[in-house]
Amino acid sequence: SSRRTSEDSDGCDCDDDDGAEAEAVAVAASPSPSRSSAEKEKRAARPRPRPGSRYETKMTPEPDVYGQYHPLETPELISERLSALEEELKSVPGEEKIGWTMAEDRCPDLVGDRHRVMFLRCEDFQPDRAASRLVRYWDKRVDLFGEDRAFLPLALDGALKCDIDALLFGFVRTSDRMVDASGRRVLFMDPSLLDDRAYDRTSMNRATWYAVHAALEDEITQKRGIVMILYPLKARVGQFDRKLIKADFENIRGCIPVRVGAFHVCHPPLFAHMVLPTIKMLLGRKLGSRLHVFSGKKKVVLEKLSKFGIAKKCVPTELGGYLVLDQDLWLADRRVTRG
Repeated sequence: SSRRTSEDSDGCDCDDDDGAEAEAVAVAASPSPSRSSAEKEKRAARPRPRPGSRYETKMTPEPDVYGQYHPLETPELISERLSALEEELKSVPGEEKIGWTMAEDRCPDLVGDRHRVMFLRCEDFQPDRAASRLVRYWDKRVDLFGEDRAFLPLALDGALKCDIDALLFGFVRTSDRMVDASGRRVLFMDPSLLDDRAYDRTSMNRATWYAVHAALEDEITQKRGIVMILYPLKARVGQFDRKLIKADFENIRGCIPVRVGAFHVCHPPLFAHMVLPTIKMLLGRKLGSRLHVFSGKKKVVLEKLSKFGIAKKCVPTELGGYLVLDQDLWLADRRVTRG
């Protein structure tokens, strides 16, 4: 059979709140059929380019819990594809890579091999696709942060120095202890913390960029992707900022060098039928196919998350897990360690 590749990365128990949930069905991961070691090795040795790309990459012989395959990285592959990426970038017309050209000139230390390899990992080491995402990324970064901050490090005393208020909302949170069994970082989104009268939407977009890039500091996450958990139970209809969520999803799908394993919606509220179709539409076809909705008591939802490798110790307390996400403390620690 022909070898498959991974999809595009588009780019406590019971409590009173549980009664307010909508009925929803969780999408379970299908177990992979067992294969002999010889057959697995044979499949791994038959690389195939992703549709629309002329580059071939050897992939893992078996999919992960989310049905995704991942490149088999070697130093030789990284070196070869970095060289190819450079050639692909040179072939992009100057008027189509203004942000990238400015970045090479104004912040060369930020756009070296470590930066570029993130885009290769995101695009399964397809240099043509990585070049396209890299160009889009820097155009968007300049648009979002402005020329005065786009070329500064994504740090609290750098590009995010004017966005502390948005970061303190904690709409999107992460932690180096919030990981799944494969080592992917998990991002936790709680729209009940949003108040459209109290935040600037563009600043909140930059705050999301910061959280995603914080997760991408981890090399395993660069390789395997992130998992996103949305906890909308306590949110009001008016707190679903469609424009904010649309911009965040578009950045994740097409700009930021991040793969997405899955998007878990936990404890959907009564009005879920009004917002879930919108969320799926905003995610796009590929990410929308990775949308899982988990209803029921906290114990039931925790069990469903555990089937995807997210243990209770790595689940925020809001969902009945053991992990306390203190945004103020996280930011204070990062200011000391990351600037």
